[in-house]
Amino acid sequence: MINLLRSEWIKLRTVTMNWVLGIIAVAFPLLITLLTAFFASGNDGDGEGLDTEGLISVLTGTTVVAALLCGVIAAASITSEFGFGTIRPTFAATPRRLRVIVAKGAVVVAATTALAVVVQLIGWFVGGAVADSQGASIDLALVPTGVPAMIGAVVLTALMSLAGYALGLLTRSTPVAVSILIVWPLIAEGLIAQLLVLVAGNDSIPNWMPFQSGIRLVVVGSVDLGPSRPFAGIYFGLFALALAALGAWAVDRRDA
Repeated sequence: MINLLRSEWIKLRTVTMNWVLGIIAVAFPLLITLLTAFFASGNDGDGEGLDTEGLISVLTGTTVVAALLCGVIAAASITSEFGFGTIRPTFAATPRRLRVIVAKGAVVVAATTALAVVVQLIGWFVGGAVADSQGASIDLALVPTGVPAMIGAVVLTALMSLAGYALGLLTRSTPVAVSILIVWPLIAEGLIAQLLVLVAGNDSIPNWMPFQSGIRLVVVGSVDLGPSRPFAGIYFGLFALALAALGAWAVDRRDA
């Protein structure tokens, strides 16, 4: 298994697209957070335009975009192998396909989770220092939900990567997997949820949709009309895990 993990890590880090998407996934939330920390206090530098909750909200909110990009990396890590046919020699060398699937998934999820940790640490410490230098009052102790939201951003990235990997296993097509990963949480879930609200008359339904539930992990303020933060993480995690299990079963049963 160690050799498989090492092999999958080499594959992941030697693909140029992964580096490009990974850099964007790190740079986008950090750039927005640092610019907000620098300019939100206004020209007079009195710091009234930004507080701790605002800084964390920007950091965790932009991490949602980074999580989607990490999901794209995860999806492409398997669909590209099917597209170029490199999965065949991999399965020939390791006939037990599930070992390959687990190793590839573990590597890509671990790598994207590490990126999320880097973003949260740099975003908070550097962003906080920049905001403080501009006169803003930054104190994590003043926002009890701050740390849970930043941890939630890391968990969301890991689960979004797992969901993307699962879609890649199921579709075997990069355009299809990426389209579903982007369109479903941003558009389709909202439309379906609103139809269900009209039928059932329950305003909390949108917050129970799988991806929307996962996004609740990064909410800094109180979460109401839906699952709590821990339950939302478990719910979305089980959904992503079920997708991955279904995808692994499909790959194990179908021809490469």
